[in-house]
Amino acid sequence: MSRPLTEQKVLRKLNIENFRHLTKDKVIIMASMLDKMDPEVAKKAIEQFPEFSNTAKEMLSEYKDTLDKGLELNKESIESYYDVCKSTIETLQKQLEDEKLSFEERKYIIDKMLEISKMMGEKDSENKRFIAIMGGLGLAAVGLVIAGLSSALGGNTNIKTNDTENLT
Repeated sequence: MSRPLTEQKVLRKLNIENFRHLTKDKVIIMASMLDKMDPEVAKKAIEQFPEFSNTAKEMLSEYKDTLDKGLELNKESIESYYDVCKSTIETLQKQLEDEKLSFEERKYIIDKMLEISKMMGEKDSENKRFIAIMGGLGLAAVGLVIAGLSSALGGNTNIKTNDTENLT
């Protein structure tokens, strides 16, 4: 097990003279180091930078806004894609009403409608993966800040699981 980071090492890594010079962009860097710091150093850092938790909350709020904007743009893009697909299918359906079409022409149109339907399904799956990734990134950011603060303030962040053998 490595030795906890000292105040001097932390300040060096952050490239600042003391914790009062901690900037907003370095708060996340410091949060990621909190669990590696000597608990007293972490407490001292947070005491010297009383706005740490407010800054972390503000950064998480900004990150949430960015995620929300990304999800909204994604929604608009998906809706536009679906509208084009639906319009194309409607046009193909109208063509099917022509009684003069041969069997082969009808088969071709139906195949194109099925192809578009399949593309819509693939786009839906892709969209769900995107949303899951965005949610995971948000949870990771929140978890990092919470774990860092908890570690610095002396909380136990060890997660214990029961053996699955005991469940049967």
